[in-house]
Parts: sequence; structure tokens; C-alpha cells
Amino acid sequence: MSKLVPKIDKRQAALNDVVMTPYSLAKQVIDSLPIEGKVLDPCRGLGAFYDQLPGDKDWCELSQGKDFFEWTEPVDWIVTNPPWSIYRDFTNHAYKVADNIAFLTTINHDLVLKARLKDMEEANFGIREIWTCDTPKQSGGEKEWPQMGFQLGWVWKQRGYNGDIKWNKQ
Repeated sequence: MSKLVPKIDKRQAALNDVVMTPYSLAKQVIDSLPIEGKVLDPCRGLGAFYDQLPGDKDWCELSQGKDFFEWTEPVDWIVTNPPWSIYRDFTNHAYKVADNIAFLTTINHDLVLKARLKDMEEANFGIREIWTCDTPKQSGGEKEWPQMGFQLGWVWKQRGYNGDIKWNKQ
């Protein structure tokens, strides 16, 4: 006999998946990337990324009524700490609107799951650079940064890229 599994509202799950990025870590991410053109922070939170992004920028923040999944305007860059609980859906939407994507996450989100690698290939994206860093002890908000055994870092994916991946340690 099979059990019925309730359908989970992914946007509601994302509202519960909130760990604020320390400003210093967001700055490291931003400073490592050749960001230019229109930039979107789809998870503004307290502004750790958004406040430090250069140039022409915009933001989404579900808790403030600006849902990234409703964003359709093309951008040159998306840079953020996305909700890990809906990472695949979030990334697939980013592929539709951006030419460059840099997500702060545990790097296994992009490297070890066949479905996500297939999604990236089908969207004509390639991994250009991977940066690894230590997991912060404190977050930029009230909730502690989760301590785990997975490597934290940021992955820069670029539309049309099929060259070598550069590995960096912060």
C-alpha cells in the first residue's frame, strides 16, 4: 500500500529556507567575479549582495512580495545565496533570464547530481569557475549559518561556456 505524500508549496518552503549571508562573504563573491551590465539579486534578504553589487542592479525578495519566479527581464548576471531547498527550480529559472550565474552554495549542488548537470547542459551553460571557502560561523541575520560536511563555495556558470573549469580557494 502506498502512502500519500502531500504536495509541498516550493515558494513557502523557500520562505523557511533563509540563512542570511554575512556582508564580508558576499563581498568576497562579488570581488571575485567580472560583473558588468545588468545584475539581479533574486534573494535580497538583508542586502548583503545587493548593497555591494556594482552598477545597474535590481532585486527580488519573496518575503517582500517580489517573487524571482515571476521575473522575466533578461539580465547579464545573477549573484546570490539561493534557497537550497528549491535549488534546481531556482537554477532552471535563472538559466532562462541570465547569461552569468554565481550562486553561493555547497558546491555539490552543481557537481554531483545528474539531473542538475543535464539541466545545465540543456540550457547551454557551463561551469567557468568554482571558488571554495570556509563556512562562516555566523550569518548576516538571526539564524546561525548551518555547519555541515559539504564544501561551501560559489559556482560561476556562463551561457555558452564549454572550456576548462578554474578552481580557486578563497
